[in-house]
Formats: sequence, structure tokens, C-alpha cells
Amino acid sequence: MTTDSHGRGGRPSQKTLQLCAQAADALAFALGDTTDPVLLDLTLVRVEPMPDQRHLLVVVDSPPRHGLVATLEALDRARGFLRTAVAASIHRSKAPRLSFTVEPRFDPDDGFDNDGGAM
Repeated sequence: MTTDSHGRGGRPSQKTLQLCAQAADALAFALGDTTDPVLLDLTLVRVEPMPDQRHLLVVVDSPPRHGLVATLEALDRARGFLRTAVAASIHRSKAPRLSFTVEPRFDPDDGFDNDGGAM
């Protein structure tokens, strides 16, 4: 028996997709339930499976005013809180580890057009 999170054709299995969806729901709620101003400004983009089901990649976007470093530091400080929220919402014996990545949010007031060039 394999613990690979991917089904046929290299696509995530239904079980893995369900885990990601459950984790995303829990994380969206937890991010909105925090008092950290950086975390409150984040938007959960998606949760992706990593090579095994014991590890999930959480993709968020953040307004530019916080900066990448501050955003990642806030997520790192909240890692235990966020993992506990996921653990409470899934039906697994162990909660998956969480890794984070940040996609910058486009701000129409930053002086750049949609193509990333200066206006």
C-alpha cells in the first residue's frame, strides 16, 4: 500500500483533494479569527498537496503594505495555531504539516498597470 497523494496520471487523489478542501475551510476561518493585523489582511488562495499527505502547501495573497518578510513571519508565528485549526476539522490521526507561500496582491493604487508596468 502506498502513501502517495496522487492517483492515476499524477493527479491528486479524491482523498487528497478532500483533505485540501477541509484544510482550506479551516484555515480561512482561522485566519479571520486571529487578532494579528497581518494575518487578518491575508486571503487564502488555495491549499495544495505536497508529495505526501503529511504536508500541505498553503498559498495566500497579501497586500503589498505588509511586505513578504513580515507576512511570512506572521504565518510562521501562527503555524501552531493554524495547524491546530486544521487538526480539529479533519478526520485523520495526524494533522498535516503546513508550509506557506505568498502571492502578492495587485493593488490598483500602487501606480502600476495590469501588465506590471508603470502607468
